[in-house]
Amino acid sequence: MPHHAKRTKKIRRLRLALILLLVIVLLVGFWAFENFTFTVHRTTITSDKITTPLTLVHLSDLHGAVYGKNNRKLLRAVERQSPDLIFTTGDMYTYGDDEGREVALALYGELAKIAPVYAVPGEHDRNEADEAALTALGVTLLSYRQQTLTVKGNQLRLYGIDNVYYTDTFNLFYEFDKPPADSYNILLAHIPNFEAFNWFGPDLSLCGDTHGGLVQIPFLGPLYFDGEWLPEVTGGDKTVTDKGLFDTYTGHVYVTGGLGNYPYPLRLFNRPELSVLTLAPAED
Repeated sequence: MPHHAKRTKKIRRLRLALILLLVIVLLVGFWAFENFTFTVHRTTITSDKITTPLTLVHLSDLHGAVYGKNNRKLLRAVERQSPDLIFTTGDMYTYGDDEGREVALALYGELAKIAPVYAVPGEHDRNEADEAALTALGVTLLSYRQQTLTVKGNQLRLYGIDNVYYTDTFNLFYEFDKPPADSYNILLAHIPNFEAFNWFGPDLSLCGDTHGGLVQIPFLGPLYFDGEWLPEVTGGDKTVTDKGLFDTYTGHVYVTGGLGNYPYPLRLFNRPELSVLTLAPAED
């Protein structure tokens, strides 16, 4: 083979190798962006029970993740929202991950310096030792408890549950009285239960657990959710409750896509999210 032909072949191989390397670098960068950076997702809800706008920050399913040293990026993002209340709905660390637990507790301590924090556990962070730790940090754990607040002239009633599964007979009326009509009622729960929440009748339920369906296909919804492949395509009129705001007969359920990765960092078109909800007076 002539020398120039060999050289040309080597150049082509080098170009191919460089293109392949570039593709790999871009794919790894995209994977890292999708799994280890977060977005701020904003939602506005109107109600005639709200007289002055309120800002709620909702975090869930952190699974011990860290955004910047000591979670400074996440905390700065929370601070920029100027929240009136901060809610967390479980799995802030993964079961058995002691380092992740310390990350979550440190984050709780910093969040409590920004605004009042109310929390419920998930299946991973159901730890009896956490209640004393959270109380010491200034966090209120609402495990089958309720609390009445007045925030900026708005009357609020908070409820929290710690269920990590639901029986067919699950009924919130076994534990709580009917939510009062003269307050804006918010329920915190790790796992959504639309039928039971609708029956109980809060104005807003905040939940996590779904991780936003993990993998989202543009225009087609989650790849796999609730036991079905491409449920938005194959499920007919069935509402797919992977993440976002959903209406019930009595109010709304908001499911956040969460901030962490479990069991593996496999998010696609579904970045971790910090959820910010604005409660606003109803328009005339």
